[in-house]
Amino acid sequence: MKRFIILFTLLATASIVYGQRSQKAASAWLIQPSYSYLFSGGDMENRFGDFMGVGLGVGYKTANNWIVSVDAQFTFGNNVKNVGPLLNTMLTKKGNILNETGNYGDIDVNQRGWLGSLDVSKTFNFLSVNPNSGINLLFGAGGLWHYINFNTPGKDIPQVMGEYDKGYDEMSGGFMLKQSIGYVYLSRNRRVNFKISFEIMKAFTTNYRKFSYSTGKPVTGTMNDFIYGFKAQWILPIYGTQSTGGNHYYYD
Repeated sequence: MKRFIILFTLLATASIVYGQRSQKAASAWLIQPSYSYLFSGGDMENRFGDFMGVGLGVGYKTANNWIVSVDAQFTFGNNVKNVGPLLNTMLTKKGNILNETGNYGDIDVNQRGWLGSLDVSKTFNFLSVNPNSGINLLFGAGGLWHYINFNTPGKDIPQVMGEYDKGYDEMSGGFMLKQSIGYVYLSRNRRVNFKISFEIMKAFTTNYRKFSYSTGKPVTGTMNDFIYGFKAQWILPIYGTQSTGGNHYYYD
């Protein structure tokens, strides 16, 4: 019985290897909506905690499993640190904020931002279910922007409305480097296609607001911001017509 199991395993493995050798990956355009759960690091950790991102990527995959793509994400979260010191110039002794009528006002403080990059990746299809799937390594470069968003439900706190919020929002941005490792799965029937990855990004950012109302001082210096976390992408592949030339291209 054991010999039969071993023989069956060897035959199945050989069949898979032979099948992959006789098949070739197909080129395709890839549309990739995404969701990310991210964490702050470096100087950015002093301002924000964890946050989320939703985005869209568009890429082209070659028959050699190289992928060139552009990716953009909108980031958002409610984990903003050091809100008290940031708004200290407008708070009462009890830590409340007054609206334009002299009553206590409501204010929500959130994180907002954007990520954008040009990426190049390679999918290695060893031990994968088909030639279009496998471990994916990605490198990219682009830009990172983030700021503190003030939402006043009553629209009655002029201290952080209009042009005044620029003295407190600490909008920052700069050049970003990006790398990730993940797994790409493109199914035989095209119905299930996705990518799961772990990303690390480093950005060299500066504060676009040259003066801070909270400190009463000019803002100078460059920050080293880190972002890391998990990203899930649903992939919509658009395959073109393939010229087989005697070979079987794997896109059915």
